[in-house]
Amino acid sequence: MNFLAIVDFGLNEKTGGYKRNLEIMKRLPKMVNVDIIPSLRNVRLYSFRKDLISLLVSLNSTPDYVIELLEKSSSVEEFLEGLKTEKRYDIAVVYNNSSENVELARRITSAPIGVQLQLEPFYQDVKTIFKIKFRGVTGRAVEKFKKAMEESKREEVKWKGLIERGDLNFAISVSKVPLVNSGLDRLISYRVTKPGNAFDEDLLKFRREENKEDYAVYFTRLMPEKGLFEIPLIWKKLRRDVKLYVMGQFVDERDKEDFLSLVKRLDVNIEYLGFKENEELYSTVAKAMFTVYPSHYDSFSLVVLESLAVGTPVFAYDTLALREIYGKVKGVHLARENDIKGLADLISNFKGEEVPIPEEYSSWDKVVKAELEDIKAFAKR
Repeated sequence: MNFLAIVDFGLNEKTGGYKRNLEIMKRLPKMVNVDIIPSLRNVRLYSFRKDLISLLVSLNSTPDYVIELLEKSSSVEEFLEGLKTEKRYDIAVVYNNSSENVELARRITSAPIGVQLQLEPFYQDVKTIFKIKFRGVTGRAVEKFKKAMEESKREEVKWKGLIERGDLNFAISVSKVPLVNSGLDRLISYRVTKPGNAFDEDLLKFRREENKEDYAVYFTRLMPEKGLFEIPLIWKKLRRDVKLYVMGQFVDERDKEDFLSLVKRLDVNIEYLGFKENEELYSTVAKAMFTVYPSHYDSFSLVVLESLAVGTPVFAYDTLALREIYGKVKGVHLARENDIKGLADLISNFKGEEVPIPEEYSSWDKVVKAELEDIKAFAKR
């Protein structure tokens, strides 16, 4: 099977979604004949062009002429003009939720095209946008909500047009959440990949099941949608004194100032440690009594999965994603979404527990095999 993959690798951002794309592309060429083409967003990041070329060369699945195009082209238009369309592909998958990359795939091939979803490309219900985006400082929340609503309307028109023209034929997803939130579950054929994600095996070396230290952690992209400003409110309502270490990068520096100001004003036992990664991050999470994660914006959540992998229980909201993926998993404790007191009560009553290794999500190879089976199912239609 000849497989075309249009992939966004992040480059200037580090998220669980971009990490997943890379892990899939490291393994996919061992299982199928695949050509990897970078997303147009990656092509536009001119200051990261050398990084992009180096990454594609290391994966060894990008046609030589595409590497040459990236080395010589100075614009997206020039890159697009140089793309070849002679090769016959059996199927194409876009690893990005931007409509322009579906159009890019169609420019290259007439084969069936699918999209791999980790977030919804648009929202069918404005109430869902409000629930996710209207968070934090009121002025910025209004601005973010209006912007998200406008973007969603634009993308909805584009995506429905792609489907109507036959340019988008199917979807695969890490959970049902992106499909349900967008309404794509009623517009297009789809499959939910199981397992849809994995933790890195190296995390197990940090795992600690006993002798936990007397602190908790909150680590993620630090933004209101991830429950940032609820964290101090939850800590204010705790009936026990627990130190909380906050780790991550603030998406908006104004949120950092407002968050630290709220922590100081409420006089809660919270300390911001800055952005941490690799051993520094996971050794801290492994030693924690628990992770708190009052997020409203997930389709799967690697924060929860990685916490479980290193033996640390999680307290979170029962959002659609966490209920679907972790609702019956030992070590995950869910309170009703937005119930700050309910989450604080769960934490206050916590006595500690041993968390089993989430074996279902312990192998990226399993994820790739499952995803490839889903893709092949559409190639046969």
